[in-house]
Amino acid sequence: MSVPEVVVSQEHISSSLSLGNGVELGYLDSGAPEKQVYTTIFAIHGMGYHSPVFRRVIALSPAVGVRFVAVTRRDYNGSTPYTAHELNALQNGSNSDKQAFLRARGLEIATFIQRFIQENSLPAPSSDEKTGGIGVLGWSLGASFAVALVANLQTYPTLIQKTLGQYLRALILQAAVCRPWPSLPPQSWSPQIDTSIPAQCRQTGFVQWITSYFEHGDLSTRDPNVLEYVLPTVKRVPSVFTMGQDELDEMTNIDAANGGDTLIVVSFSPQLRACYKDALYNKDIRAALPRMKVLVFSGDATANFGIVALWSIEDDDAAAGGGWVETKIVPGINHFVHWDAPQLAVETYLSVFD
Repeated sequence: MSVPEVVVSQEHISSSLSLGNGVELGYLDSGAPEKQVYTTIFAIHGMGYHSPVFRRVIALSPAVGVRFVAVTRRDYNGSTPYTAHELNALQNGSNSDKQAFLRARGLEIATFIQRFIQENSLPAPSSDEKTGGIGVLGWSLGASFAVALVANLQTYPTLIQKTLGQYLRALILQAAVCRPWPSLPPQSWSPQIDTSIPAQCRQTGFVQWITSYFEHGDLSTRDPNVLEYVLPTVKRVPSVFTMGQDELDEMTNIDAANGGDTLIVVSFSPQLRACYKDALYNKDIRAALPRMKVLVFSGDATANFGIVALWSIEDDDAAAGGGWVETKIVPGINHFVHWDAPQLAVETYLSVFD
C-alpha cells in the first residue's frame, strides 16, 4: 500500500487506560482520521525507548487514514510499575512463574486493546477486508510482548478472544530481538553485554549505539559472518543525533531498561520462544485469528540482532511448511525507521494489510 507524502501535525492525545486491579497503561493516540472506516495500529515499544519514540509516525497517521496508538508497557513513564511480586517472578521465578508473568503481560495488552476498541468504537474490518480492524506492532523487545499477547489468546476471557478474532488483521514484528529465538552469534556485541564498560554506562551506551547505522556485507548469503557487530558506519548520522535533548529525555527510561527488561532479556529465552512458536505456528491459535497476517521486517543497516532474528524466523517458517510469515529486509533503514523515515515506516506497516 503506497502512502502519499503529507505534511504532518504534531498533535496527539496522551492518556492512560485503567485495566482494573490497580493497573494502568499509558498511551499516545493519533486520534481518528477523517474517514469513517480506518485501520488502527497498536504499537508496543522496545527497551529503553518508549511510546514517544513513535511520535513522528503518530503525527503522520491521521493524514494517511490510520489511527496509531502507542501503548506504554509496565514500568515505563505513565504506566503502572511492576509490583514486588512481579519483580520477584522476574528475578527468582520458576519456569511456571515466568510463563505466568508473560501471560499476565499479554492479558494486560489484550485488555487494553479490547477496551480501547469498545470505548472508541473502532471500525471493524470492512466487508472487502481492505480497511478497518487492527494491527499489533511489536518493535525490538516489544515484539516479545506482541507474541505473548497472541500466544496466550486461549487463556483470555471470552469477550477478549472474540474481539481479537474479529478485529486482528496483522501482527507486525519490527527488528525483533533475537533472544527469544536461537542464541545470538558468538561474535555479537552490544554496550549492554560488554563488561569492560562500567555498569552504570552500559544502558546509556546502548541507548546511543542502537540508533546507529551499520554497513553489513551481502545479506543474501544469510551468513552471520557478513554482519558488522560492533562499529557503526560513518556514512550516516545515528538517529540519536537528530533528537533534541528534551525529545530524548521524553522517550527514554534507563531505569526501566535496567530493571525488568534486562531480566526478561537475560533469563526468559525458553518462555519467550514458546510464546513465539505458538503465536506464529500454532494451528488452533491461527484458526482463532482468521484475519491475522504476520509481517517480520528489519532494515539492512540495522544492528545485527534484527537481521539474525529475521533469518531465524524464515528458517522456522520453512520448517513449519512455509506461508505462515511474510518477511522483508527494507533497504536503507536502521533500528529507528519510525523516527528517521516515518513515511516509509507507515508504508511498511500497511503493506501487510493488502
